[in-house]
Amino acid sequence: MISRKTTFKLSTVTLAIGLCFTVQADEISRDPLLNINEVIVVHGDGGQPRDMATTHWSINDEEIRASGAQTLEQVLKNVPGVYIRVGGDGTPRVDIRGFKSRHVTLLVNGVPMSSAGDGQFNPSVIPTSQIASIEVSVGPTSVLYGPSGAGGVINIITKQGSTAPSLSGRLESGENDTFNGDISAAGSGDDWQGLMSVSRQQTDAYPMSDDFEATEYQDDNLRENSDKEVTNVYAQGSYWLSDKTQLITNMAFRNGDWGKPSRDGTGTGSVKFERVDDFDEHTLQLGLAHEFNDTFIIRGFGYHNQTDMLEASYKDETYLDLKETQDSSSVVQGINLQLITDLKNVGLLTTSVIAEKQSWESTIAIDDPDNIDDSAWLYTAAAEYQYHSELQYGFTLGAAFHSLDNSDSTDDNYSAMASSYWQVAKDSRLSLSVARKVRFPSMENLYSLSAGNSDLEAEESKHVELGLEQNLPADTDFSLYGYYTDAKNYIAKDNDDFYQNMDRYKFKGIDFQINNNSIDKLDLRFSYSYLDSEEMDDDDTLDSLQYRPRHQLRWQVNYELPFELKMNINVERILDQVYAAKVKIDGKTQYQQQSLDNYTLVDVNFAYPLINEKLELYIRSTNLLDENYYQSESLPQAGRQVFVGVNWQI
Repeated sequence: MISRKTTFKLSTVTLAIGLCFTVQADEISRDPLLNINEVIVVHGDGGQPRDMATTHWSINDEEIRASGAQTLEQVLKNVPGVYIRVGGDGTPRVDIRGFKSRHVTLLVNGVPMSSAGDGQFNPSVIPTSQIASIEVSVGPTSVLYGPSGAGGVINIITKQGSTAPSLSGRLESGENDTFNGDISAAGSGDDWQGLMSVSRQQTDAYPMSDDFEATEYQDDNLRENSDKEVTNVYAQGSYWLSDKTQLITNMAFRNGDWGKPSRDGTGTGSVKFERVDDFDEHTLQLGLAHEFNDTFIIRGFGYHNQTDMLEASYKDETYLDLKETQDSSSVVQGINLQLITDLKNVGLLTTSVIAEKQSWESTIAIDDPDNIDDSAWLYTAAAEYQYHSELQYGFTLGAAFHSLDNSDSTDDNYSAMASSYWQVAKDSRLSLSVARKVRFPSMENLYSLSAGNSDLEAEESKHVELGLEQNLPADTDFSLYGYYTDAKNYIAKDNDDFYQNMDRYKFKGIDFQINNNSIDKLDLRFSYSYLDSEEMDDDDTLDSLQYRPRHQLRWQVNYELPFELKMNINVERILDQVYAAKVKIDGKTQYQQQSLDNYTLVDVNFAYPLINEKLELYIRSTNLLDENYYQSESLPQAGRQVFVGVNWQI
């Protein structure tokens, strides 16, 4: 389940070397301001003014484990306002409040993980075995993250050697040679901690629903071209030179290959036969934090994130006759420095400087090869002030200047935010926040050989959010957030499949969640998200923007049955999605509105602990009701899958 971060509620077989001889250290209290993995300054045990005045969700390791989730997107799908959708590229995309994945900033310990090519990321290659917690900030988020993030910011905090088991792992299997597994080793001392983890996920295919009827390009058994193999190696460590100086490092290496399931041939979209034949990604982060005195702290890190992919397109469903290949390399490297001024009762001031180089190389091999090789520098200077009063109110003010320097020109812009909260009563809090955000065009937007437009302008969006959090009797609490977003120069493809700045998009909606823990060993949660999206000044082809569900309802149940058997149930109901289907009328391509069927997904996980909870057996099922459902036109999703596994730790 997902915990609201408020003052109301304060491991594929692998190898880990060198950390098995673990010495667990006594707990030493050090200033949390020295925690580099948190981009946003965290001070003390209470909530921060920014978190208390904006929509902010925190998911911890215990909640992730209870859900049975194996990869990042399986966790995020239960966050209010978040919609996980699989499109034509076969990769799960994380959409938030109507904004697409390229508008969501993904960080791992503060390091940007989005591609320099298209600004997106693949959450399915990040295993939950490495995750200690996930922080999801939605709406008017902090300026300290840099530009973009109009949809939200996701920061993954990885496990630490000081808190993780000395040796732990997981083995899981399913039909069609499906295997998920990992092993981790951790250790710590008075001045150091470290962890290493290796994981693997593989499958030959995922099954179709029994209700699916075979088509020209898809039979009714297994999903064509849905095989996948990914290996992930992660290591992190930190060392305290003194109680005032910390060094940290994080490293990750991922490789694999997978298919991109094609359309089934029933819709108006073209059927493509594509694969990722080679995927290699590596990330390195080196950081330092130093406390000069009680007032000034400096912290920062340098990072290098590179993704190399070889993608292949084939002429037909045999995947034998090669049509073309694209060999691409995305590199994001930079430095992020923060100076924190602790003004004690007067507040907290954080200033930040970010310099980041984004590079993208791409070679399309056809009869006449085409090449792209471009880079850009992105600079940010930001300041954010947080204040919390003993009178139970607080506010945050932030502003940032951004400059994109690419091969064609220099583009300057700015972002800003202001948020406030008021603790009206002991159990009631009101909040109001506003923000202006900017996203520069990605390399693909600007320079793609087939769709690029070098004249694109930066996207700008204005956000307003009003919130209420309330404690109720019977150990119940709820949160309700209403929002309105006006986005200008939104970048999307036009009727001729070229990137253009659209006029204006508007998003308005609510996110609601209620929790109840009144019955011993039973946690209940319900959330509802409503989204009204529209393009202003268009031709009214669509009632709302495509692939943005108007209603999302989710129920979550955690219960410990007799004999310590633990049960987790997640139910998801998605309603009212439309899309634009391409049709030709009088030789001209036009769009007509079509609707996707509503669908319900039920996931369950049963876990039974053994040997003093050092060994846990579990069985889980996704899409328990075997729903035949679509998230995009003519792209059927997986039917019922059952997995059996074991978690263990020493």
